[in-house]
Amino acid sequence: MASPVPDVPELVAEARRLYEQQFGGEAPQVSVCAPGRVNLIGEHTDYNQGFVLPMALPLLTVVVGRQITGQDVTIVTAAKDADEPRRVNFSLPGDGSPLSPGLPSWANYVKGVVQHYRAGPLPGFRAAVASSVPLGGGLSSSASLEVAFYTFLQQLSPDDGDKMAKALACQQAEHTHAGVPCGIMDQFVCVLGREAHALLIDCRSLQATPVPLSDSGLVILITNSNVKHALSSSEYPIRRKQCEDAAAVLGKASLRDATINDLEESRDRLDDVTYRRAQHVIEETERTVQAAAALKRGAYKEFGKLMVESHKSLRDLYEVSCRELDELVSAAMEVEGVFGSRMTGGGFGGCTVTLLQAHATDRTMLHIQPQSRVHQKTSENHAFPPLLMLNINSSDGGGSTLQDPVSLNVGGEIYTTTLDTLTRCRDSMLGAMFTGQIPVLRDKQGNVFIDRDGKVFRYILNYLRSSCLDLPSGFSELALLRREADFFQIRPLLQEIGRYEASAPLSLRGGPLGAMMMVHVDSKVRVLHFNLRRGPENYELRTCSVRVFTVDLFCTWRAFLTLLCGRFSYRTSQGLTSPHPCSWRQNRLKLEWVPRPDELPQDQYDKQRYKGLTVSEPEVTQADSDAATNAQRSREITDMQGFVEELLQLSVAEGFRVDLVTPDSAEVLNCTVLRLVKC
Repeated sequence: MASPVPDVPELVAEARRLYEQQFGGEAPQVSVCAPGRVNLIGEHTDYNQGFVLPMALPLLTVVVGRQITGQDVTIVTAAKDADEPRRVNFSLPGDGSPLSPGLPSWANYVKGVVQHYRAGPLPGFRAAVASSVPLGGGLSSSASLEVAFYTFLQQLSPDDGDKMAKALACQQAEHTHAGVPCGIMDQFVCVLGREAHALLIDCRSLQATPVPLSDSGLVILITNSNVKHALSSSEYPIRRKQCEDAAAVLGKASLRDATINDLEESRDRLDDVTYRRAQHVIEETERTVQAAAALKRGAYKEFGKLMVESHKSLRDLYEVSCRELDELVSAAMEVEGVFGSRMTGGGFGGCTVTLLQAHATDRTMLHIQPQSRVHQKTSENHAFPPLLMLNINSSDGGGSTLQDPVSLNVGGEIYTTTLDTLTRCRDSMLGAMFTGQIPVLRDKQGNVFIDRDGKVFRYILNYLRSSCLDLPSGFSELALLRREADFFQIRPLLQEIGRYEASAPLSLRGGPLGAMMMVHVDSKVRVLHFNLRRGPENYELRTCSVRVFTVDLFCTWRAFLTLLCGRFSYRTSQGLTSPHPCSWRQNRLKLEWVPRPDELPQDQYDKQRYKGLTVSEPEVTQADSDAATNAQRSREITDMQGFVEELLQLSVAEGFRVDLVTPDSAEVLNCTVLRLVKC
């Protein structure tokens, strides 16, 4: 089942519950948060003083807590993937001696922040941590934790509020206590990220240029491979040392200042591995600048191409990708509507980031892995493209398979089906609900609640399950079924209903004797004034008359109303639409239409939102020498007599008779009130 990413109030509530459980019901006094980040392009360039293009995420780390007397510190985390123990105690050094890193490793990030905090002295405190940033996923869970804790300490002992110095202090914390010689990107964007923008960061000057990211037609899909990386292992420091060695050979302070020509000229002085590392950094720095410019122009295809080039470079030159990430990128790029995809973060596992058109979201997620679990987070004000997170091979036991049962409460009717059935039509509203794109509601019993008429929902489920429209003989709720299929946007079912209507005989085969129908008809003439455009700034005032026809029909036999809705259609310039009863409970159908006179231009007719009325007539056409198919031909109803004549033909065919003492055909066709009874 799809599950939304926790928002700030939910994470705060989780952290508060943990705090109160751990500290005897004591309530925290301070709550702070900091975001994770995704790097759109510019990987392993930050510690080479190059350019990066990250954006802050609505995936967050929350810290709650309070100051206590003394110098003791107790921290507890709710992260299930954190190493044990998940509760840590230590004392703040009073003599200026450093806090030593140790186990568990997650606490070292906190100790580093305490060590490098820029104000003081710090009091003792208790704190609880909750986060929606996946650990080891390449979305900077470490920087999010560092920045959140630094913000927490600012509430206990305020510093000067310098945001740049705050990011640098958090970077130092990771260097000294986590053993990761990271660049400044992660901490920088976690402190200075802006909503609806990516940040083009110059990691040498520390200048940031906001890059707008507000196209609602885009989606950013983050796919978590759930392959964990450990950047404090030998690989990350080795990559950084190789870059420093290459810069030294080239005579540059950093690879930021080097060009491909510089690298080629020094090739004989570099081993092959070091050469490839430097080639990636030099080209990636240039790619990032080009990508930011493309994003500003809305050149998404160009941006996507640069993303793919970045991934290939990380895979082949920097060698920090892995089989799982390569497969996710390849799968995403096979889908039409995907602009680009690449691994993101330090590598050796973690996540990929994909830029795609919104309409391709379902296809992409299904193609990457049909049975994956989807997490979704969308900004409340839709100021930037929706962010989707796809969890692959999750080991937390919370994922759902397509055969898992799902209980539904549809307008009070309870149905049980499977996730496979509900997501069979991925571009429908049901498909969106059960792939995480639309949040679902639940009733008190835990059933997914859908506030629709549940009477015909079983036929929708049967169709989704079997791809076959199987309706009982004399089915009288076809209009309701069509309306529900239209609401859920199940296009194949709507097409199947259309074929069923075209092929099914119009007769309802029976019906209640004594059923009554009352018909009130009326017509009025309206005078319409409009401007007819003759040329630029040349308009002619015109006047014409239109006749508005109205019908108010009441019938105790509801199935006959359904039949009428299938026989008559409104016509507009957009095509034909079926009328709907104004109230099923009152068994009423109201029609209003205006035939378009020749002197009224179509655009003026449409501007008044007028509609014509047509009636469909079954016509047998020969498809070939062996088979015949039923087609439908529509013709316009241009006056009230034409409507009454069609209504009477259909009514008489179903057993109705006009309730008049001396029925006269001319009188019937010209009357304003008709009463019919089924015999």
